[in-house]
Amino acid sequence: MVTYGDMVTLVLTFFVLLYAFSSIDAKKYIQISNSLRGALGGNVGVLQHGITVDDIGELTTPSPAQLMFQRLQSILNNKGLEGKVELSQTKEGIVISFKERLFFKIASADILEEAIPILDEVGAILKENTFPIRIEGHSCDLPISNYRFPSNWELSSIRAVNVTKYLIDHIKIPPEQLSVAAYGPYRPLVPNTSEQNREKNRRVDIIIQTN
Repeated sequence: MVTYGDMVTLVLTFFVLLYAFSSIDAKKYIQISNSLRGALGGNVGVLQHGITVDDIGELTTPSPAQLMFQRLQSILNNKGLEGKVELSQTKEGIVISFKERLFFKIASADILEEAIPILDEVGAILKENTFPIRIEGHSCDLPISNYRFPSNWELSSIRAVNVTKYLIDHIKIPPEQLSVAAYGPYRPLVPNTSEQNREKNRRVDIIIQTN
């Protein structure tokens, strides 16, 4: 009886410990579950709101949006594109911000050849999901006026359109999944107070609307 009482006390202690650490991450739960299973020779589950420890692995499986973000992050990190591409998550979804110097020459809307492999890899990931995608063109506040682009409105819109057409024609993303927006200089990331800041504002953003 003494031995049996000791065992019951130890099991109770483990359950109290698990309950106290109810906010612990899934990996910790799984480690504790495996330890209990090995010690007691059977399946061990901690019920909390009807969920067992064994269920947590299924509940914490990354969502398609999380997997997409991780894969995009891996690609961009491996390319060494620091300062040329920014990847972030917002309330709307995933934002890939391509800076002008990576994709375009100044005052041009033609996609540079060296940017094509990057757009191909990113586009291949975008094609695997059906999230709505918005391509946004942005410029700085420096005025432009030539035969092709009377203002920054035209420059930012044609850049966004060209990226969109490439995703449709070459990556084969369905057109109904895509939309285009142009903001000219009116949605800067930072104030246009220096050339360094203006470089950050001249960009094309791909907004993957995961939310």
